[in-house]
Amino acid sequence: MPINRPTLLIRADAGPGIGTRHVTRSLSLARAWKNSGGTAAFACGSLPRGLLKRITSEHIHFIPLKHSACDQADAMETQRIAATMHPNWIILDGDRFLENYFESLKQGQSKLLLIDDHESTRASLADMVLKQTSASATAPPSSQHEHFISLSGPEHALLDEFISRRDSSPPIPKKIAKEAKKVLVSLGESDKENWTLKTLQAISDLEKRRIVVDCVIGPQYPHTAELSQFKKQANLNLRIHRNRDRVSQLLPRIDIAITSRLAEFQLAYWGIPAVIIDQTCQLPRLHKLSDEPAIEFHGQTESSSRQELKQIIQQLIGNPEQRKSMSEIGQRRVDGQGAKRVVRTMKTGNLKLRTASFEDFRIIWSWHNDPEVKSVALATPDHSLDEFGTEFQTAIASSNNHFWMVENNAGIPIGYACFDDLNSKGSPKITIIVDHSRRGRGVGTALITQASEKLFRESNHLSIVAQIRPGNIASEKAFRAAGFSGIQPTIINGTMALQFELKRPLEIPLPLPCERGRQSA
Repeated sequence: MPINRPTLLIRADAGPGIGTRHVTRSLSLARAWKNSGGTAAFACGSLPRGLLKRITSEHIHFIPLKHSACDQADAMETQRIAATMHPNWIILDGDRFLENYFESLKQGQSKLLLIDDHESTRASLADMVLKQTSASATAPPSSQHEHFISLSGPEHALLDEFISRRDSSPPIPKKIAKEAKKVLVSLGESDKENWTLKTLQAISDLEKRRIVVDCVIGPQYPHTAELSQFKKQANLNLRIHRNRDRVSQLLPRIDIAITSRLAEFQLAYWGIPAVIIDQTCQLPRLHKLSDEPAIEFHGQTESSSRQELKQIIQQLIGNPEQRKSMSEIGQRRVDGQGAKRVVRTMKTGNLKLRTASFEDFRIIWSWHNDPEVKSVALATPDHSLDEFGTEFQTAIASSNNHFWMVENNAGIPIGYACFDDLNSKGSPKITIIVDHSRRGRGVGTALITQASEKLFRESNHLSIVAQIRPGNIASEKAFRAAGFSGIQPTIINGTMALQFELKRPLEIPLPLPCERGRQSA
């Protein structure tokens, strides 16, 4: 089946003992890619009938693999598919893809994106790495590629397909019970130290009969016999689920979750307060509860860790204010738009915004004097370099303006965004310029989107307005593609200007007073 470019090929690992998590979250990328005008295909082994139906119902092509063990035969089959499709990007989502798999796929012209849950050397072979946990900050992986991109953090979180189907809407605020009664325990099948059992023992020690515990273990959980024996003896309302995909049905009713770091973004989106048990760390560390959506717990000895975990869970159960704070912070950080941001980066590169300084005035002056820019500008004053420098220094010192320089992944300035009239009661006015070497690649739309999002997150403005000279078709297309809509034209210095407005998205709520204080500081 022929697929038109720009094309995305996703090779997501799935199967017994693995589940479908890699497929369901990468499906959010396929949907965002399609919504941006591209086409997408999945190459996988066998999938559950319901999931396969959802994929094909969205006109995403499914290619069944004869070899799906993430071995060399699998790599060769995927390479043959790519040679037929000529995809712009190949996405690998799974833990079993080894370095030789990447080397086989790099023989083609497609770029490689790795969705990574763990630090690994294979990241150096990809063009882009998307890290899906927020573990303690580490240096970005080194790469042999000059334009290597590393993305991480809650703003790039890929939510499982059952969540991201609602990615055009903001998270639904979590209803916080006065006393938590429904607890989820899900620590994965790689729970070698049997923290699942230790957690259930800690909950049982609370002796709260009204608590209902749903424990999701997966079909390959190594301590099933011990867990079954505990269930027979414990005075605990415990339900054990072997199907890991069952979590999607449980989440809407959960009050507290005790889980691994792999699930923290999903839980944050749902507004579920979480205790994160990270078995890779040795020293216990708790986040400040006013600043984080989850408590990190790192156990030491079995006796001390069980008692400490019991105290943490007991505190959360009886403290609705704390759970409400954790819930709200989590939902503010994970807004369900991660897939869109990743696709934007795949198509335009990694744009970085930084506050402009006086040292930037020379390159901005050169951009303003570009003949192509002057031909479509609303105003084209002929300032000398010194005159422009003086005006620019005054402008960046004023609280009425924001100047953000835009750099590519190599730190090279490729444009800027300016917001004026920040102190007025009306809407701020946005102006952008993109370096001539980057025009026609979607960079303008990406810059407008990213700069507007940044302004909304850091201010309480309800809308942004762009004013464009009639006939500036490129700018009009860029602003419309970024979500701006046409409004009543206006007159500026005797010249008519078209106006376009972007209203504050629902998924970006007004900053809390404490957040505005941190940003201004």
